[in-house]
Parts: sequence; C-alpha cells; structure tokens
Amino acid sequence: MLSTEAQMRYLIQWFHEWSDLQRSDFLPIMAEKYTNKAYVNGIVNSIANVNCREKPMSLFECRVKLFKEWFGQWSTEQKENFLKQISEIDTSFAEKLNGELRNGVSSEAHETNGDAVLED
Repeated sequence: MLSTEAQMRYLIQWFHEWSDLQRSDFLPIMAEKYTNKAYVNGIVNSIANVNCREKPMSLFECRVKLFKEWFGQWSTEQKENFLKQISEIDTSFAEKLNGELRNGVSSEAHETNGDAVLED
C-alpha cells in the first residue's frame, strides 16, 4: 500500500495533467469529500457504476476512484495539506471550491449544470 505522501504526490501530478474540463468534473467530487454532502449527479453516477459497464473506466475515472478511496484514510492535517497544494496550483479552481465549501452549490455551477446538493 502506498504511503499517504505518495498518494498525494500522485494526485497532485494528475491534477497538473488534467484539462480544465476534467478539473471542473473533479470540483464537485472534491467538494463532496470536504463537506460530506452528496451531489445528485454523483449519486446517479454511483448507481450507474453498480451495473455492468460496457466499456472500461477511463484513466480519469480510475484516478477519481483512487482519490475517493485514499481520501477517507487521510488525517485532517493531510486533507488540509492536499487542499492547500491544489489551491496553489490553480487559484481559479480554489476559488470555485471555496465557494462550494462555504455555500454548497455555487450559483454559477447551478446555472450551468444544475447539480443539486443533498444532505447525508
């Protein structure tokens, strides 16, 4: 099993490689983990993944799956460190994420993709 430091190094490297679209797809996933709220689209996607898939997961989906698995094993300090590193890489992403963490679904996200937040 990888150390937490190694897990974070992988995730930071992957974040560097992701396109703006992939980063925007990752935003609600990350917000969900930090706020313990579930996004409607996330729930639908989770249910869809239970069924047999006709095609293998994309590399991006595999990396998101690993993030979800690893995140739950991190300490609060490690989670804060990861958030800080991501914020230093992409300030625009960090601003959007901070909006999500403060207010739930941001008005911009609500207007563009209609994701709604459900309390656990």
